[in-house]
Parts: sequence; C-alpha cells; structure tokens
Amino acid sequence: MQARDPLPYFSARQFANERFGRALFRVVVDAGFSCPNRDGSRGTGGCLFCSIAGFRPPSSEPGRPLAEQIARALPLLRRRYPRAGGYLLYFQPYTNTYGPPEKLARALAEARASGAEGVVVATRPDALPEEMLDVLASFAATSFLQVELGVQSTHEPALAAMRRGHRWSDSARAIERLKRRGIRVGAHMILGTPWEPLESQVEGAARISLTGIDAVKIHHLQVVSGSALALEFEREAFDLPDWRAYANLAASFLERLSPRVVVERLFASTRPGTLLAPKWDAPPGRVRDEIVRILQERGTRQGSRWRAAEGEPDGSSSRGDETDGGAHETP
Repeated sequence: MQARDPLPYFSARQFANERFGRALFRVVVDAGFSCPNRDGSRGTGGCLFCSIAGFRPPSSEPGRPLAEQIARALPLLRRRYPRAGGYLLYFQPYTNTYGPPEKLARALAEARASGAEGVVVATRPDALPEEMLDVLASFAATSFLQVELGVQSTHEPALAAMRRGHRWSDSARAIERLKRRGIRVGAHMILGTPWEPLESQVEGAARISLTGIDAVKIHHLQVVSGSALALEFEREAFDLPDWRAYANLAASFLERLSPRVVVERLFASTRPGTLLAPKWDAPPGRVRDEIVRILQERGTRQGSRWRAAEGEPDGSSSRGDETDGGAHETP
C-alpha cells in the first residue's frame, strides 16, 4: 500500500503511485496536428495567450518522427527525474484531435509501441467529432489514456477576451461526452486574468468539479513573446498578480475543488528567455510552498469547501483523497 502524500491536495505524484505503483514523468511530443483557431475554421492567429514556441520543449520539433522525439527527450528527463519509474507520452502542441481520425490512431499505435505507460492527448473542447471519440475510446479500452481539454475558464467574457473561440458550455459538453465513453479527462484552467472577477475564478473550481473531471492543471496567466497578448502588453502594460497574491488565489481555488480531482500543476512555466510578465522574484518551489503554507494557516485543504455528497460546493470542511502537482505545458 502506497504511503499517503502529506500535501494538502491530491497530487500527480500520489495519483501515479496509486495507479502505476511508481512516479512517472511526461515526454512532450508533437504528433503533427494543427489548430482550428489558427487555420480559419474557428479563428486566425490562435488564442490571445498562445505561443507554441514558448511552451514547446526543444525535443518536440514538428516533423520529426515520434520515436526520434522520444529518444531526444529521454536522456535529459531521466536525469531530471531519477526516481521516476516510467513515463507518459504527452501529445501537447496544438489540437491533437483536429484532423483525420486515422492520423491519431497511427500516432497512438506508435505511442503504445514506444514503451510509454500511457498517453495524454491535449485538445480543444470543440474538436471532438464522434470518429475521434471512437479512436480515443478504443485506445483507452486497453491502455492508460487521458484527454486534456483547454477549458481555461468557466466565465464567458474571459473566454471571449482570450479569443478561445468556444464557450464554457462547449467544455462541459465535451467532458460529458468523453466521460460517457469511459475516458479520463483533465482540464487546463488559467487563474489571475484581468478579464474575470476573482470570485468567479475561485468558483470555477466548483463548476469544473461538477462535470466529473478527473484532473486539473492550474496555471497563472503569462505574457510570452510571440503571442498576441505580448503585443497588447507592449502597447499598454496591465497588472498581473505577484506570486503571493497568486498563491492566495490558487489556495482558494483548491478549497473549492472536489477532493477527487488530481491536481497536476499549480502554476505555469515557459522556455527560458520567452517570458515577458509576470517576472516573479520567487522560484517555483517557493510558490508551491506558499500555497501549501496558506492552506495550512487557514486549516483547510483541497475540497474543504466542497461537499461531494451533494455535488455542490459548501462552506463546511470535508476531505477525500489528497496530494501535489507537476509542472507541464499548456494546450
């Protein structure tokens, strides 16, 4: 029996220990897909904050075979995570269910043959036709699979400001369709944006929990070079939370999040030299420690303001599973 993680939230590390019996890391690969918010199907230019170059590791260069990308990435990742006992392949750049279903089926077959423990597929909630769900469900029937949706917010004005090209209702419907097929679902959520009241950002944890989501990645809004947001920021800078304010916001979000949801990340990271703002004067470990400290000081933890039995957030304290989060790129 695995030891319980002492952190006040259900971490990726704890989930991996419970599901696989050991720690895992992720290998980001480019499976060669595009994005409907770039090619004119949904929009052009991509989402406001998007900069693939800022979030893509050097090993996942487009056009390279998956096997080559994996071989290039593994030596560094094994040195970085020496205690990990395996890895998941992460189809991260762009929208990995936007294209021919047979293309995804081939990529998943390559992933299965690579020695990975499973696959994580990043995509948009408005790019899941039934044929793609068939491919995903077939793979999930025999291998570990998680589909990660770029939900980003449950607040319609914020989604419009981010130029996402979809609504919160699209995300909720996509989660329902994936869950109906027996597929694990993760969601990316952005906190600290200037387009959504703080109260709504916190309540987003409750709204996403009500969908039955399995995992969440929380990331703070970053202004990254090469994004449309960077151009706006250069024309007129706007305030973003400092790391202490963000830690308070993330702690409040965790309190409203169902304790059954795996917290895979607490903040975002970018490639060196690409970040314009916010430039925090604290290393990542300190930000995580501050989130933990705030929860401990409040006497709360993930799910303390969530009543799972009734399926609603509540001010009373309840707790199921608990754990920590890894840091990976956004879809």
